[in-house]
Amino acid sequence: MGGLIAALAILLSKAKSIGFLVIKLLKFGKLGPTIWSMALSIGAYALIYPWPFAVGLVAMLFIHEMGHVLAARRAGLPVTLPAFIPFLGAVILLKRQPADAPTEAFVAIGGPAFGTLGALGAFGLARWLDSPLIMLVAWAGFFINLLNLLPIHPLDGGRIVVAISRWLWIVGLVVGLVVIIYLQAIVFLLFWFLFALELARTVFGRKNDGDLEAVLTVPASPAVFEAVGAPVPGEAHRRALDFRQYVRLDDRESVLEVDYPGVGKIGEVSFPLGTVTEAEMLGYHRLGPATGRLRLRVRYRSERTPRGIAVDPEYYRVPLGTRLAYGGAYFGLIAFLLVMTGVAAGSLPPPPPR
Repeated sequence: MGGLIAALAILLSKAKSIGFLVIKLLKFGKLGPTIWSMALSIGAYALIYPWPFAVGLVAMLFIHEMGHVLAARRAGLPVTLPAFIPFLGAVILLKRQPADAPTEAFVAIGGPAFGTLGALGAFGLARWLDSPLIMLVAWAGFFINLLNLLPIHPLDGGRIVVAISRWLWIVGLVVGLVVIIYLQAIVFLLFWFLFALELARTVFGRKNDGDLEAVLTVPASPAVFEAVGAPVPGEAHRRALDFRQYVRLDDRESVLEVDYPGVGKIGEVSFPLGTVTEAEMLGYHRLGPATGRLRLRVRYRSERTPRGIAVDPEYYRVPLGTRLAYGGAYFGLIAFLLVMTGVAAGSLPPPPPR
């Protein structure tokens, strides 16, 4: 009997270990959200389309989003991996906003550029295998990337044209609305409406909405005070502080440094929200002999509207050569996708008669 109990205990411990291993594998580490959201999207599309087409469609979206990821990393911007939203597409999130319009355009054009290459690969495979299903996937890839080039924020086209001319946003409002209504693309109509509100608020809103406020926690060792014989502030100590704000060259991170009178620099913190105009100490908490933290309230000017359009004129100062380069790439990509969308559609078999 004792042997049986021991055997069961060993079996249960093994099963528990195997269970933990399976759960750990199913999390997929950092790839977990991408893999699970891809699977969810494939399942959702498979409710409407044949599952091989659902897989191909999600693959086209994945290639498109990875173009953004690679472009963002090339520009030195930290970025998340893609997350897929059924019937809405996929999205990546930049952990830090671009410093200027050309960088924003570079990240934006990476998606449709890579997406077009993916669709071209599917087109060539469809021709080689004589597969109408893969040809349909190629057509979807060309069409999705073409639609994303509408000059409407936050679509890729709306972000690319910031390095060409913002007047193209007006074209997007007019032409984009016509295209969206013709295609009955309800989701894109929502994007258009939000963009129209955002643009109207930027153009016709108050020029100066006042500074914003944020409360930060800044690591600051008590040793910096003790080194110059200054008393370490208390938890209720409040006073205005001098500060410096700059962007590091190596990682393009916006950093805020704060100085204490008679001590000098006491700490620094990342601050990408805007341009700081005022810094006030709200107290200092000593955590140990060599550690502490400073509570800091800052006032700052945001360089973007709440939905992301930059309002700083310097952001849009782009050399003429750069404008021409992005203009050629943008309109050339649109022309190529128009042609390939038509070629792929013409290669599909006619629908069966009703």
